[in-house]
Amino acid sequence: MGMVLADPVMLEKLAASMDRTAKEIPALRRKASELDVLSEVGHLSPLLSYLNETARELRKKARILRTPSESPFGALAQHGLPAGLARRPGAGKEFETGLKKVLAKYETAVPEARARAVKDYVEGLTPEQQAALVVADPATVGNLDGVPPPLRFAANRISIQRQYDKEKRLLESVPQDSPAFKRSRDRVLALQRFLSPRRQKIEDPKTGKATYREIPRQFLVFEPDAGDVADPSAAPFADGKIAEVLGDLETADDVAFRVPGVTNRLDNFQSFADGGVALLEGDKGVERPDGAVISWLGYDTPELGDAVDPAKAEAGGRELRAFRRGIGVSLRHDAKVGIFAHSYGTLVTSKALQEGMDDVDKVVFMGSPGLGPNIRSIKDFQMPNTRFYAMRAPGDAVSYTQGHGPDPADFPDVTRLDTERAFGHSDYYDPDKRAVRNLRGVFAGEYDSLTTVDSSLDEEMTGATEIRRLVGFLQERLAPEEVARLGGDIDPIAQGIVSGRMGFTDAAGPLYLSLKDHDLLDKVPPGELFSEVNSLASDVAAKETNKRMLEGGSSETKAILYAGAAKAASWGLAEVVTQPLEVAAKGTRAVNNWTQFAEVLAEGDLNTETWKKSLDKGSDAVTATIDLLNPF
Repeated sequence: MGMVLADPVMLEKLAASMDRTAKEIPALRRKASELDVLSEVGHLSPLLSYLNETARELRKKARILRTPSESPFGALAQHGLPAGLARRPGAGKEFETGLKKVLAKYETAVPEARARAVKDYVEGLTPEQQAALVVADPATVGNLDGVPPPLRFAANRISIQRQYDKEKRLLESVPQDSPAFKRSRDRVLALQRFLSPRRQKIEDPKTGKATYREIPRQFLVFEPDAGDVADPSAAPFADGKIAEVLGDLETADDVAFRVPGVTNRLDNFQSFADGGVALLEGDKGVERPDGAVISWLGYDTPELGDAVDPAKAEAGGRELRAFRRGIGVSLRHDAKVGIFAHSYGTLVTSKALQEGMDDVDKVVFMGSPGLGPNIRSIKDFQMPNTRFYAMRAPGDAVSYTQGHGPDPADFPDVTRLDTERAFGHSDYYDPDKRAVRNLRGVFAGEYDSLTTVDSSLDEEMTGATEIRRLVGFLQERLAPEEVARLGGDIDPIAQGIVSGRMGFTDAAGPLYLSLKDHDLLDKVPPGELFSEVNSLASDVAAKETNKRMLEGGSSETKAILYAGAAKAASWGLAEVVTQPLEVAAKGTRAVNNWTQFAEVLAEGDLNTETWKKSLDKGSDAVTATIDLLNPF
């Protein structure tokens, strides 16, 4: 499914593999000679020549790809634009001025009216004049709705080349032991891949057989300096905005807009873009000729720490709505448009729909943290002519937490699609899983081929209900902005429980410390927190025991009996862990007599010296207890 097989790293690895094979051939020939069967391995000599020659060519191509260098006129040629007039200095200034007048006139117009005016102006130019405009102002032309897509692709290619040259020079001055080196290198490699062709699998119209061809990548948006600088110590770059098109946008019967979630940036855009290939491909890996996919990273995605804050979704929703309306002038009037949103991107899409983005035919929500507290069913969108679908894979902690409202997979009026073997938060576009086949069915309008599911949280994963209860417990006691402050801590805890790295009792300490750090213990007293954790832990133990007993052939009555025993035992074990935390949280009375507390803990064979040393360093009692229970 690789988006770009012309990747220098991959080419060099393949060349090295060929070298290893070539080195084996002389030994094989000697062995054949000893056995007097040299005539039987005559093909080894031409194979050796082929391997050596091909390895040299692969390395040559890798060197070229590592240092892409293309003039603006080369970018024009890549997308079929004539370069004659554009070569004249200042040739595009006249057309750039004309475009600015159009933008000034329609500055306050709605996105589609503005895009229509831009389209009329640009299409009124000759191809030579259009090319000159691209070279004169690629940053504006490349990101302007209404400009014909081929011109935007060429303009953004010029901008990417310039950004690559700039960042490559910067990278050469960054020490390899600097925190900024990896992110800077990843940015340069990403830009290099954007300039490299992608390898596309198509069906030969003459033979009907699958074949490959290399084609330039097509970017509708490229704003490398847009968005926040997530971590200035790790990189001096903003997250950036970018959108890529697969297929022919202007002739496609079906157009898909893909909207990503948190932590997506320009430097890791490739992993998101690969999902677009998976959506456009059929089961045999051949791309649909009548479809187009836009992988749209056109908003400033949050990091994990602010993923519970809806602010970026509200801004992103407005940007998505404007983009959909603006790009619409470049689509066929009868093209079917679908939105395929993942994770926080489902909240962005919900905000766009509520802002009036009603010109879509189908919407799929995948791994959603909720669509906003005001959206509790599909009818709340008031879009009766749009098909809505939802997916929740077993083990998807983001859906379980419902950080932004009810999970659309639980809406009574949504069509919930089966994800089959997909698990967790990131498998929806995996080409080997059923989930992507359902996505392709929605994309192509093949609704009869879709498979649905109606599983409960407990059927999907033991503990899923309890994760949702834990988040709900906090949401009941805290204001939305206070929950948002805890968001960066809640997510890894939920992920840890889903992955099996921690249980609910293990979560007690981190949750307490998070509440303490954010001065929220008055809203969630430690006693209530630890009691809730104990309850959740015992419920999980009961459910897991019941499930295993039934799977082992026990009767339902026996399974219920053992589940009850497990619940009681688990509660007792949970209290062994959480009671010291609760006692310590009550204040200095427990701290002053640490020896008495140590005797209690010693029953569990715990190292009380660790606890005392932590207190001596100035830790409060609960923090010291957490150190004791988690010595590593």
